[in-house]
Amino acid sequence: MKRTEQPPVNANDATLTGLATAQTGSRVADNTPNAPANPGFDLVMEAVAGSALGSSGAPYTLTISAIDLTAVSQPWPPQTLHQAFDAASGWQLSGTGPDYQCTQTFPIAVPGGGPGGPLAGHTLRCVASLVSRGAQIASIIHSNPFVLV
Repeated sequence: MKRTEQPPVNANDATLTGLATAQTGSRVADNTPNAPANPGFDLVMEAVAGSALGSSGAPYTLTISAIDLTAVSQPWPPQTLHQAFDAASGWQLSGTGPDYQCTQTFPIAVPGGGPGGPLAGHTLRCVASLVSRGAQIASIIHSNPFVLV
């Protein structure tokens, strides 16, 4: 999922640039991330931030949720993470700068223990949003649809 060139971003802005499902421990996008017999998968998120924001320490909330497109429901509770634009949250200079980038991996446990569970054969899509305090910075992204086995 690694991009070779980051999109330009204003000095005081941030954008979610990628969200993909992958086999556990991988960063390669996969449309059946828990196949053949894994109890979970990884969700890989990429983002960029401008030169003034990327190491500012400004807080934001990252929310990750999933939508079961087959049953038209939410298969597990959303994750709400309180983070900041700093190294502890994974922000680092993009190459020689001046902008910043962040790649985070979130392990997702498939409800019901994995393959053959209640979501087997269902098509899902993950959604992530980044919203700063005061909502001056807001970015939303969704993954490609994927199937659980």
